[in-house]
Amino acid sequence: MDIVQAKAIPLRRIFTVLGLHPTPTLNGLDLYPSPFNPEQQSMLVVNPTANTWVNPVTNEEGDGVSLVCRYLDSQGLRCSAADALRWLRNMIGNEHRKIILPPSIPDYQEADSLFTVKEESYLYDPLLMDYLEQQRCLPFDFARTYFKQVTVLNTANGKSFIALGAQNEDGGFAIRNPLHKAHVGKRAITFIRGRKHKPANVHVFRDMFDYLSILLLRNGRRFDGDSIILNSYDCLQDMTAYISNYGYRHLHSWMSGCQIGSVVTKLLYEFSLAEHLSHIDHRDCNKGFYDLNARLTAMVL
Repeated sequence: MDIVQAKAIPLRRIFTVLGLHPTPTLNGLDLYPSPFNPEQQSMLVVNPTANTWVNPVTNEEGDGVSLVCRYLDSQGLRCSAADALRWLRNMIGNEHRKIILPPSIPDYQEADSLFTVKEESYLYDPLLMDYLEQQRCLPFDFARTYFKQVTVLNTANGKSFIALGAQNEDGGFAIRNPLHKAHVGKRAITFIRGRKHKPANVHVFRDMFDYLSILLLRNGRRFDGDSIILNSYDCLQDMTAYISNYGYRHLHSWMSGCQIGSVVTKLLYEFSLAEHLSHIDHRDCNKGFYDLNARLTAMVL
């Protein structure tokens, strides 16, 4: 991808990758939440015909490349035009390395298509709180930061139910309750930035329960490195764009002890080898248990 091809990428596609969605206006322009200053709730005005953006507060303006440069800078990352091109190649150009999923990893997309989110809110339902604390041994005050409460409609039978929702990078949810384990919207990973900028380490977890369990086992201490929550093993392909060529040196995998967990660990090892990363397998941390959450539960109960 060269600079000309990069500038031709529709801004709408870049904003979608950033998880931002437009508010159309009557004059054909779109308003997007700024990816630079989300805490200030400022907006960018996008002209989809000219494929340009402008910040009416600061008078900054530009194309897709300048948008990505500005975004990378706001994240404390290298932000040259070359860095923007690399980001666009990884996130949109699909030139990152592929992981071929074996047939043993099921495809749940058809089943997931039955579900749609009716409502999302902060977590308050007593049944979900009890599920977190009694069945998953995750304190409510600790876990509520990472989950939303979602009301989900099953379009096949017209019935609704509530669930914990871990939001992913494409605006969908991995939903969990005692009876349901599924996705609503696009199946994608959840990315959690570490305590350090430009870290050497990236940690890969199967689901949010395992991630929160290891934090508790570490006395609540977050990782210096970034963390990727797969939300489902078949999201391995989505993971690669967040790791390829991003300057990580070590990939830590925290998979379950089952057969599929072993298969995924091998795939992550092969991916690390191809990306010139050292691979650290942490399955010993849940040795004797199915996964990290099972280990935590056994320690608490």
